[in-house]
Amino acid sequence: MAARWGGRKAAAYTAAVLERDGTLCVLQRPGCTHIATTADHIVPRSLGGDPWDLENGRPSCRPCNSSRGNGLAGATPGVRIVIVTGPPAAGKSTYIRQRAQGDDVVIDLDVIASALRGPTNDAQHVYPSHVRHVAIAARQAAIRRATRLAERVTVWIVHSMPSAAQLDGYRAQGAEVVTIDPGADVVVERARADRPAEAMRHVDRYYLGAGGDVPPSREW
Repeated sequence: MAARWGGRKAAAYTAAVLERDGTLCVLQRPGCTHIATTADHIVPRSLGGDPWDLENGRPSCRPCNSSRGNGLAGATPGVRIVIVTGPPAAGKSTYIRQRAQGDDVVIDLDVIASALRGPTNDAQHVYPSHVRHVAIAARQAAIRRATRLAERVTVWIVHSMPSAAQLDGYRAQGAEVVTIDPGADVVVERARADRPAEAMRHVDRYYLGAGGDVPPSREW
């Protein structure tokens, strides 16, 4: 049974979503008024979605909210999501740089961590654990927000070794998954040349078929 919805609590929830994400309807369905006055639930209440979880809400005009139905929602219409996977030093960032347009969104943990860290002469891929923890939280928030954009853009997400569950989650949002892998010999040579020693552990896991269940503090 769907969770009950309405009253002051629902109004407060809607206000919080609109304050966070703005009042432009992100669904843009036929008949859209473009002015969001409701909060659309990404996972509907009828399918067990938490009606009070702010991360489950996004701005919607009333006609779009009413016409969307009770299916699981992926990214908003017009948003193309591309997940770029592969071992460390495979060339994932280069692949994106060669294809991304000026208005696209690129979410890369290394770039985020570098921006969050104070001035340093250390190599780009070496970060203290506390910086990496903050960067991972920022990365997760950026992914959630980017998939709710109303603009027609591509969102590029670098995720070296996603777990099966993470891949399922990406695909549920209609994401494309691209794997960049020039081969073990090339990756090992690059990793030894310009990556921290820890990178070799991830290279080994990738090629030994250990899967992508890397603890969050170790994600590339």
